[in-house]
Amino acid sequence: MSNKDFVFVIIGAIVECGWAYGLKHANSNLEYGITALLVCASFFIFMQAFKYLPASVAYTLFVGFGAFFIVLAEMATDYYNRNEINLLRVFFIATLLAGVFGLKRLEK
Repeated sequence: MSNKDFVFVIIGAIVECGWAYGLKHANSNLEYGITALLVCASFFIFMQAFKYLPASVAYTLFVGFGAFFIVLAEMATDYYNRNEINLLRVFFIATLLAGVFGLKRLEK
């Protein structure tokens, strides 16, 4: 697995975070349109990652990093709104991230 493969997955996961977060917070037609564009961009980038990675690895990395970035965005929102950050949530997302990085390492 080269860095180019990994870059497609990371960018796709970040864009996935954008549309997933957009689905939760969209209130107007413009915001829903931007969310739809992010969905298309996310899947296009995901398809590019499939050119360089086995399907099982690409999908696992994409979903794992997508979940990681969404949890980070929600934690940032909680912190901004002066809500308490759940340490158990941090532990489990760190465990997920360790598994994703472990899978990446095994594919070298």
